Amino acid sequence: MFLIVCLITTYLIWKTYLIINTMLNRKSLSAIPQPPIDNFYFGHEPSITKAKEENRFLDLFVEWVNTYGTTVLFWIGARPFVFTADPEMLKQCATDLKSFSKVNNLPNRHLFGQKIIGTDSILSGGGLKWAVKRKVMSRFFAKTNMKEMFEAAKPHMEGPELGRWREQVGRGEVLDLHEELSITFSSYLQVLGLSDFLPAKTIARNVFLLLEAIPKQLFQRWSYLLSSDKTKMFALIKKMRSDTKQSVVERIEEMKNNPDDTIPSLDMLGHLIEANQSNDGQTSNSEAKVVEGVVDDVMTVCLVLDNMVKQICALFMFLENEQEVQGKMMEELRNTDIEDFNDLNNLKYTEKCILESLRMGPALLRGTRTYKTATNKRFGPYVVNTRNVRVHFSEYVMQMNPDYWPEPKKFNPERWQPGFNPEPFSYMPFFVGSRGCLGKHMAMMMMKLTLSVLAKNFELQQSFNKKEPPTINQNMAVMRIINRVDCLITPLAVS
Repeated sequence: MFLIVCLITTYLIWKTYLIINTMLNRKSLSAIPQPPIDNFYFGHEPSITKAKEENRFLDLFVEWVNTYGTTVLFWIGARPFVFTADPEMLKQCATDLKSFSKVNNLPNRHLFGQKIIGTDSILSGGGLKWAVKRKVMSRFFAKTNMKEMFEAAKPHMEGPELGRWREQVGRGEVLDLHEELSITFSSYLQVLGLSDFLPAKTIARNVFLLLEAIPKQLFQRWSYLLSSDKTKMFALIKKMRSDTKQSVVERIEEMKNNPDDTIPSLDMLGHLIEANQSNDGQTSNSEAKVVEGVVDDVMTVCLVLDNMVKQICALFMFLENEQEVQGKMMEELRNTDIEDFNDLNNLKYTEKCILESLRMGPALLRGTRTYKTATNKRFGPYVVNTRNVRVHFSEYVMQMNPDYWPEPKKFNPERWQPGFNPEPFSYMPFFVGSRGCLGKHMAMMMMKLTLSVLAKNFELQQSFNKKEPPTINQNMAVMRIINRVDCLITPLAVS
């Protein structure tokens, strides 16, 4: 009996402490605007859960920002989070690397503990070593390198890859645009010097399966963890990393045997090895760490290539109800000769459509930052307790802000007139600052080239399932499209 009384008393004391601590915490942050909480114990969690179930998670934050202010506080139980769509605060998140760091326990780093890209890759890393690696790779992705990359990519797209599309289409087939473009962009790895470890179709299939598995870690945690699918996915990841490792080890040996050879400008693998070997005065990396780092980076490249695939798919999703716009874009693509890299600049209307697609459906939908310090810190006009508060932001929410984008839900490429420059930090599809996308020039070049070749050879007409049309999953940080992006693809008659 005494033990039961002690347990009950302990529980009541603990519960009282939590209630008092929650009240004090909420009072200390009361200066930050916040939507009315659903209830004391769960905060805003019921509203957020409902929005996720209805696939309007980000639209909920659009509503909150439009109603309560560009920076709002929300609560998951007793834990506070700051969400900001304020350009000045976004600038702080993007550029103040001393105060803010990335959150590494994200599902695309590991799958239930199984390493995918890890936390030290060119995408997920941080610190001096990461900065040096990024500096080396910035040469590979520089705009000045795009001409040579285009000259290698064009014959590949117009040759073997176009032949594959023709075999697929025949007299006209309904194909999943995401599936076909995944193979196309994976095949570009041959152009980038990453073609030895897996065929394009295998990479595309594996990346698709990986990206499908990542959400299950969040939303089907225990059922997926106990399923045979998890075991198969672990085997797939290990096989991808093992095959990649073999190619990396072979290439390192080749570079050792030919130390005076210059790394070709389009040899991504060679640049990744150099980047991981660079130490900038730091302790030299062991070969095992270099190999592991390069494998992480190659896996990252394979996953990130899918962003271009999804961007073109999103473009055709938005164009479904904009047939006049689509017709104008296709006409430009068919009537513009693309002989060299500079000719891509003549695809002005196509570029406007891509930019508008990036606004309405950016590949990176949202991000998170955490404070490095454990003291109160000024964030814009507010002081927050950095021990408890994590800062969230969303490119999607920012780019749906009517203060910066009139009629934000309307697909309007005409807004991108010559001389138009979005307000700083109001448009961030490739993010900005030190963590801005290294491959943005390559992405734009490859998307334009791919669209140009396809438009000159095929008629592409949306054939979406009306009951289950493709739509963007708002619950994921990286854009993921729910349902098939089907298009009727018909060969154009040869004139």
